[in-house]
Amino acid sequence: MKVIERYSAAVNSDNLSSDPRSTWADSDVLGAAGLAAKHLPLGLALTRLLADGKPQETIAILSVMAFKRARTLKIKVSQVQATDLATAVLSWYRHGVCQPCGGAGFKRIPGTPALSEENCDHCQGTGRLPFDKQFPHETRELARWLSGEIDREQVAAGRATMAMLAPMLDL
Repeated sequence: MKVIERYSAAVNSDNLSSDPRSTWADSDVLGAAGLAAKHLPLGLALTRLLADGKPQETIAILSVMAFKRARTLKIKVSQVQATDLATAVLSWYRHGVCQPCGGAGFKRIPGTPALSEENCDHCQGTGRLPFDKQFPHETRELARWLSGEIDREQVAAGRATMAMLAPMLDL
């Protein structure tokens, strides 16, 4: 079971009792995730987002990151613009499926549920909305950076959570 799935199950559990015979008790998973969050707050915020669907914490962290990075890149962005950019990047990340092909990457045959063998004209066969077209030229580099941070942090948070659980596991 993936860490995100296990975390989601633990968050929604009504039994947080500890069982010495188990290293995957819900309380163990939540504790390990909390320890991992000390070093990777965005990663755990993304994990929480996938578990409960509430984006506020993730957007707040991404917004601060975008605002700081914009200053480093010498891009003029206000706090409100940084929050809007963080929201847009997170939205694309979670819901960036190409609507005309439904994420399949192939053209639909009109009047049928079938797909042709030709790539979708809108997404060029990727099944995703083109990322760069979602953002103005002035903030595109910052948006790309935020997207990369989301990818990196999500992977790192899963590894960190597992590292916190490792001493308790019989490996």
